[in-house]
Amino acid sequence: MNENIISFVAKGTNSGKTYIVEKLIGELKKRGWKVAAVKHSRHLTSVDNEGKDTFKFAQRGADRVILFSDNALMLYEMAQPDVEYLAALATRDVDIVVVEGFKKGPFKKIEVFNKTLYGSPLCTDDPEGNFVGIITDDPVETLIPRFSFHDIQGICSFLEKTAGL
Repeated sequence: MNENIISFVAKGTNSGKTYIVEKLIGELKKRGWKVAAVKHSRHLTSVDNEGKDTFKFAQRGADRVILFSDNALMLYEMAQPDVEYLAALATRDVDIVVVEGFKKGPFKKIEVFNKTLYGSPLCTDDPEGNFVGIITDDPVETLIPRFSFHDIQGICSFLEKTAGL
């Protein structure tokens, strides 16, 4: 699997994954890297808003809908993507891919952990889960590197090293 894909995971919602991913994207861009962001969702049922052309195309059964302008492109496919396809699409012409979610995926993972929400971290519950780091402000006994929520610089430097940049 691609070394430059890092997935940020947690046991559940409200853990701070989005906060971390947003901050990391900003810092990675400041450092000059081309960044792709991938968000895993359990449910993706429609493209665009009801009544819009792209929504109508998808409702009529289009297998793929591409919406583009002079400076952007959006792709919507009505298919369960396999991991290799996602990786190929996400890594095209970028230096690093940050994934929010997808804890069962094959990518290197950094756990975002808050003890008050989830008791114990995934990385200790599943030590074979391809975890390379943990972000938490709680004391955690683990062999992988630990970062605080506010150490965006340190996390970015770790990402650069882990992704081979």
